[in-house]
Amino acid sequence: MNFQKGAFVMPVDNPAKSLTQATYERLRKDVLSCALAPGSRVNVKELAEAYEASGGAVREALSRLTSEDLVLSEPQKGFRIAPISFADLRDLTLARIEIEGMCLRQSIENGDVSWEARLVSAYHSLSRAPGPESGENYEEIQWNSAHSTFHEALVSACPNSWLSRLRKMMFEQNSRYRALSVSITAGDRDLTSEHRQLLDAALARDADVAVALIGEHIRQTSAVLMRELQSFEALGEQPRA
Repeated sequence: MNFQKGAFVMPVDNPAKSLTQATYERLRKDVLSCALAPGSRVNVKELAEAYEASGGAVREALSRLTSEDLVLSEPQKGFRIAPISFADLRDLTLARIEIEGMCLRQSIENGDVSWEARLVSAYHSLSRAPGPESGENYEEIQWNSAHSTFHEALVSACPNSWLSRLRKMMFEQNSRYRALSVSITAGDRDLTSEHRQLLDAALARDADVAVALIGEHIRQTSAVLMRELQSFEALGEQPRA
């Protein structure tokens, strides 16, 4: 707040800061969706033109993403989208199965009626969003948003804030792998059924079944892509969505 000659003056939004934040959010979305290919070099000028932003705003956004391990800053070479790999996906998958399972178990044990209502509502939205199995009708942005909301609702009653933070970080890191996996396995999985089984187990308060289901759900998302990554790495290439 600013005071001038005794008068109260409301703070004025900083347009430059707003533009930088918008650039960061768009760039982050494009990295997570693999619209910007893993391992690719970043042309700051081209991105600035595409995002209708300044070069400074793009560089600041890229710098922020380096702290999230989504972008690499290389001396004398500029920025590069962080590559993906078989080893990274393997380790991330194993860690996610453990952390997601712990969060889900605690959420089921502590969830109340409000948690059940959030979960049912999130599943309803997800079931109505045209998913990867919809072919040409697939609404990627809508489905991804509903998908994230459903999985967040599953664990939203977990009281352990550290577990929840770790789980969210890994869920987001997995977004790039999930985007690639969906493009490979579209039509081969009944994701609606998988999510319905998770919903039913959670509402039945059957933590053992729910944890087993979420582990298999995560494994299936990774399995096909892990085989693809081994093939690409043998050729020294990175896959594209």
